Amino acid sequence: MQNLFFKTELSLILALCIGFIGLSTIIAVLFVSPKTKSLLERYEGVVAPFFSLPAVLFSLTAALLATSVWDNYSVATRAIKNESQSILSVISLANSVPYIKGTNLSASAKIYIKSIIEDEWKTLASDRSGSPITDEKFTVMRSEIFKAVNIQPDKAESKALLNEFYAINTARETRQAYASFDLHPIRWYAILFLGILVLISVAFIHLSKPKALMVAMSIATFTVLTPLCILALTFSSPYQGLISISHAPYLQIIK
Repeated sequence: MQNLFFKTELSLILALCIGFIGLSTIIAVLFVSPKTKSLLERYEGVVAPFFSLPAVLFSLTAALLATSVWDNYSVATRAIKNESQSILSVISLANSVPYIKGTNLSASAKIYIKSIIEDEWKTLASDRSGSPITDEKFTVMRSEIFKAVNIQPDKAESKALLNEFYAINTARETRQAYASFDLHPIRWYAILFLGILVLISVAFIHLSKPKALMVAMSIATFTVLTPLCILALTFSSPYQGLISISHAPYLQIIK
C-alpha cells in the first residue's frame, strides 16, 4: 500500500511520526488555548471509560492487521525452509543412490541454489518477481531430476526424488507468489482514523487539567505510533526493508 505514496518503510514511518506528533500538538494547543478552551468546556464531563472504546477498537484493528501481514511473512518463510530442505534431500539422493551418482543432478541443484542467492534474491527485493536466470537454472535441475527418475522409475528412490521435486516446485511457487502482497488501503485508513480518535478522546478526558493533558497526549501519541510504525515495517515485500526474510537456509546447502 505504501508504495503508492512512499518509496521506503522509513519514509512512511517518518510521515507517521510527523503527522501524529503534529496532530497531537495541534489538539493539545486547541484544548489549552483560552480562545478555544471556553468553547470546549461545554463538553467537559466526558469520563475516562469513554477512552476505552476507541482504544480497544484501535488495539483490535492493529492486532488483526498485524496478524494478516505477518501471516504472509510466515508463509514465505515456511516456503523457503521447505524448498531448501527438499533440495537438500535431492542432493543427498543424488550422492547416495548408485544409479543417480553418474548424473549432473547434484551439481545442477547446487547451481540452482547459488542462483537463488546471487540472482533471484535481488529481483525479489527490487522487482518483487523471480529471476529469469534462476528460472533457467530451475529448468535445468528439473530436467536432471526427470532424467534420473526415468533411469529406473519403479525404484523407491526414484519415487522419493520425484516427490521432492514436487515439494520444491510448490515451495518455489509459494515463495515467489508472496514476494508481493497488497494491503487494502481501507484497512490502513481505518486504523489511522481510530488512532486520531484515541488522541481526541484523551484530550477531552483531561480538558480541565492542562498539565495532565500534555503528559497524557504525549504518552497516547507514542503509544499509538508504536504499533503503526511496526506495521509500516511490514507493508513491503517480505524480501525488502529492515524486516526481511533471510536466505540463510540456502546458504547451509552450498557451504
